[in-house]
Amino acid sequence: MIAPGGSLTVKRILAPTDFSAYSNDALDYAATLAKQFGAEIVLVHVIESMYYSVTDTFTVVDHLWALEKTAGALLDNARAQLAEKNVAVKSRLASGSAADEILKAAAEEKADLIVMGTRGRTGVSHLLLGSVAERVVRQANCPVLTVRDRLPQDDKREQPSVTIY
Repeated sequence: MIAPGGSLTVKRILAPTDFSAYSNDALDYAATLAKQFGAEIVLVHVIESMYYSVTDTFTVVDHLWALEKTAGALLDNARAQLAEKNVAVKSRLASGSAADEILKAAAEEKADLIVMGTRGRTGVSHLLLGSVAERVVRQANCPVLTVRDRLPQDDKREQPSVTIY
């Protein structure tokens, strides 16, 4: 937010993660910004996949518990890594549509900024459904900083490129 007098105030940064290398790059940016502004990071992971399956005997199996347990452990690990960088951090685990849950978390947490990667673990879904990042950029009520994924020839760079909307 822009404070009176024109200075930028960021108290809470929402950082969605799917635990991919792309979202890890975005977390590096979120940590740097959090240090500069003295802000808290709210890590968010959304379980978006089908968490039910049907066996050959038509028994419905609920996988949500296992997915939540795995994602919870990964969130704890990401939170610990950020805490080691002396950044205040908390986490949220949600299930549903990634973009919808990220937008909901941003509103509920009163995020001043969302920092996220432009690409995650899913590749083909972008062609069919559009990018989660694109939806968040279009619909968020706060600024969104997107971190572009590194290209193979970019390996020599120290930081991925950034676009601010």
